[in-house]
Amino acid sequence: MKTYFLAAFLSAFVLNVNAQSIDSRKFIEVTGSAEMSIQPDEIELEIVIAEYDNEGKKVKLDDVQGEFYKVLKKNNIDTKTLSLESTNNDWYWWYWWSYRYASYRTKTITLKLNSKTNFLKLVESLNDKWTQSLRISKTTHNEIQRLRKEVKIEAIKAAKAKAAYLLEGVGEEIKGLLSAEELPEASANNYWYGRQNLLSNVSNSIVSNSAGDSGNAIENVGQIKLRYEIKAKFEIK
Repeated sequence: MKTYFLAAFLSAFVLNVNAQSIDSRKFIEVTGSAEMSIQPDEIELEIVIAEYDNEGKKVKLDDVQGEFYKVLKKNNIDTKTLSLESTNNDWYWWYWWSYRYASYRTKTITLKLNSKTNFLKLVESLNDKWTQSLRISKTTHNEIQRLRKEVKIEAIKAAKAKAAYLLEGVGEEIKGLLSAEELPEASANNYWYGRQNLLSNVSNSIVSNSAGDSGNAIENVGQIKLRYEIKAKFEIK
């Protein structure tokens, strides 16, 4: 038993000595960053459709959905690219309590769009009484993983360059990398547009960016911004 505790003590002592020897080396710790803006080639559009009043008569949700499908057909969008979420009365008791004073039902639809879709034309078509809200819930690019790697590589290069010129100011040089840590990623891109400013915030911004271009306006949807920070520790010669 004594031999066991002695071995454990010696092992801990050796580990402590090694840790101290690493910490005793001169080092510089810096943070490097890099960013890139890319045009999305696919977006997910979250649309909330709702029952509405038409000259004193309620247009029911099934009829509203039929109108919505006509808009999709008009814009050459395959219905296979959409998913329907639950209406707000699928759970009767929860609905009865939360919506007992509501007179119009809603349904949330997620629609995937690519560069073949004229986004401006679609949004203009959705500017109807039954469109309650519109949200660009996701933007992506088919080479997003490769582009992320490129940005991270540039971030650690920036960290190395920063360490080099800071040490140059005091007559020192980098010997090698001791450690590198990727800092948390910035928040994702997200856009929300309410019913009242549906066209003013979506269509008009696209029109101003398009500069008369009649092509597929998805190219003018807000860019995807990739930004990464790398905290790196370099040993000094």
